Amino acid sequence: MIRTICLTTVLFLSACAATGLVNPLPPVDSPETSSKVVLNNLFTNVSHFKNLTFTLNKKPVYNFGSTASFSFHLNQGDYLFGYSYGSKNCETGVQIRPKANYVFNLGPDCLIELESS
Repeated sequence: MIRTICLTTVLFLSACAATGLVNPLPPVDSPETSSKVVLNNLFTNVSHFKNLTFTLNKKPVYNFGSTASFSFHLNQGDYLFGYSYGSKNCETGVQIRPKANYVFNLGPDCLIELESS
């Protein structure tokens, strides 16, 4: 009985703490013209019960778990970057130029800030 409870608890916590891609990113037309995007997780208290999830154009893409950063490539264009953290949902419009490098910080109070480009 105790073993079953422990096993169930471990499985539940590992499911809540899942880190990684939730949905695929948009395909990149050309690696030579795409831009690199790095997202930094500024939440220091991400818990198993309050997961930081990055959204792209209102679609969940990546669960941070305890991960500090996530990088990917995008084609040039206009995007809606966002995140959900607990019951908070935040979004901002972002314009991606070709062949650029972007670093964004995701943090408390709906912070989605371009650190450098």
